[in-house]
Amino acid sequence: MSKAQPAGKDQRQQAILALVSRGSAHTQQDIAAALSRRGHRVTQATISRDIHELGLVRSGAGYRSTAALVRELVLSIEVVQPLAVIRTPPGTANLVARRIDEASLPGVAGTVAGDDTIIAVLRQPGASRSLKELLQSGD
Repeated sequence: MSKAQPAGKDQRQQAILALVSRGSAHTQQDIAAALSRRGHRVTQATISRDIHELGLVRSGAGYRSTAALVRELVLSIEVVQPLAVIRTPPGTANLVARRIDEASLPGVAGTVAGDDTIIAVLRQPGASRSLKELLQSGD
């Protein structure tokens, strides 16, 4: 038996996304205060769940969408069929690889990530295009 969604969850999450897009969400306390000003009564646990569900990550500039952060982290993509070699800043390859894996692109079999390099295994030649689109868009 599944639990019903609480009223206002969509509105609350949209408010969080708006804060993130404006760069006003540096801490969970910032998010809680902004939501409170908008009439949303929330606990820290609710904010934490929302952050997870929305795929937000905390960077030096505050909370960001994973997609936006990944776009900034990809330094280069080189396709050597049937592989793509993706370079990132040190310590960020796992975040980018997770984004690729979670996207479940039909032409990408999977990824292996090191510290600053990812190998993506491509099932077909056209897969490199969808991979590049994923990594270069903010969506």
